[in-house]
Amino acid sequence: MFSIDGTTITLSRGDTGTVTVGVSGYTFGSNDRALFTVRNASTKQVIMRRELSIESGVVTITFVNSDTDSLDAGRYEWDMRFVINPVYTNGEISDGDEIITPELPMTLTLLTTVGQI
Repeated sequence: MFSIDGTTITLSRGDTGTVTVGVSGYTFGSNDRALFTVRNASTKQVIMRRELSIESGVVTITFVNSDTDSLDAGRYEWDMRFVINPVYTNGEISDGDEIITPELPMTLTLLTTVGQI
């Protein structure tokens, strides 16, 4: 199962799917990036961090089986931050000219499965 209701993402462990987020209010340059992060809501441990390009005002997040197949079912949080002219340290974004976080953390619910792939 993979569904999106507003800003809530629900998926079964190991399922695949794509989330497309439209971005408005700013004209992004080719070097600007979106930082998509998922963390466990109770432990606050980050379990996914992706630096994504912004193409024509759209960010696409693709979930593959290995992203969630080994995680426990439960509640997770996610957010998307936009980094203008990012600065990299050891290959990861560490700063930028501007950091924009347009929403509070949103919910990702991971559902249990019987079978494991």
